[in-house]
Formats: sequence, C-alpha cells, structure tokens
Amino acid sequence: MSQSAQRIVHDQPAAPAPRGPAQVRSFPQTQALMHRGVYKIALCCWAGFLAVFWVTFWMSASALFMVVIGTFYALMFFGIPVIMSRMAPTRPRPGSLAAFLRGRFATHGGSVTGVDALLQVILVPVVLGLGGIAIGIIIHMARAG
Repeated sequence: MSQSAQRIVHDQPAAPAPRGPAQVRSFPQTQALMHRGVYKIALCCWAGFLAVFWVTFWMSASALFMVVIGTFYALMFFGIPVIMSRMAPTRPRPGSLAAFLRGRFATHGGSVTGVDALLQVILVPVVLGLGGIAIGIIIHMARAG
C-alpha cells in the first residue's frame, strides 16, 4: 500500500461509539398562529399613523388629496387580507391575548415569547407614527412662524 493510501486510511474517523438509551427532552409548547389581538393592535398603530397625516395636512388641499389616495391604498392593503381570511375555513378560537403574550410563538428562526412576537409586528408602525408626529409638529410650527 502506498504511503498516501495509508495516511487516508488512518485519517478516517473511527465508527461512533454506541450510545445509551435516547434522552427525550420536552420543549415548551409553542403556538404557530398569531393571536388576532396582535393584528388588531398593529392595525390600530397603522390607523394612528394615517391619522397623523390627516391632522398634519388637513389645511392643504393638494397634500390632502395625496393623503386620501394613501388612505385608499391602506384600505386595500389591510382590507383584502381581512376579506380573504373570512373566506378560509375557520381556525380554532385562540385564548386570551394575555395568555398569548405569556406563551411561546413559533417563528422561522425558532420560538420567541409572545411579547417579542408582538413587538416584531408593531415596531415599524409605532416608530413611523412617532416620526410622523414629530414631522407634523415641525410642519405646524413652521406654518405658525
């Protein structure tokens, strides 16, 4: 046998040692369906964001026209999934929102707490709403000055 062939044979790992009985670990129960209350909270955050636009641009007709178009798109964006979800078979009735927030929720990257799932859903609309409020205050202060 050549020297390189001997090295290949020696470099191969040995067969794994037999293990004892398999250990069963119990994982905390996770939910795969988001609670409906989370969607309602997210929808309220987006509605608040649109309300900031309505209040900020109420006096300008051309800007208000754009807000009306944006509102129409928002109604379509949120309305179509609501209509489609009503056409699907009924899903099981979830428990309370507080129980969902205390429990675990399954995501693609692993399970997270219900509070983390809620924050992932509402973080963008909340931050956009706060930014919209700041911009609205700046615009109203500039008009007053």
